Amino acid sequence: MGKVSSFQLDGITCWFYSNEHKPPHFHAKRKGQWHITVEFLRPKSQMINRAKGPQGRIKKTDRDAMLDMAELYREELLKEWEQKAQTDDN
Repeated sequence: MGKVSSFQLDGITCWFYSNEHKPPHFHAKRKGQWHITVEFLRPKSQMINRAKGPQGRIKKTDRDAMLDMAELYREELLKEWEQKAQTDDN
C-alpha cells in the first residue's frame, strides 16, 4: 500500500493499493465514517466511484475538498499511480 503524497487533507487518509485494477484511482477514508474510491481521471462530477461506511454518506465538505484536490493534482496522482499501483498491464 502506498500513501498518496500529492496532497493531504486533515483527518482523511488517502492511498493506493499495491495490487490494483484499472481505471486509475485512489482510496480515501475518514476513520469510522466512510471509505471511497476516487477515479481521478474522470470528470469531477463522476470521480467518486463508491461511497460507503458505518455513518452513511461522505459529508459535502469532505467530498468537495477531495474532488478539488483530485482535480488540482491529477497529473501528480497519475505519476503516483504508475509508481505505486501494480496492475495486470504493468
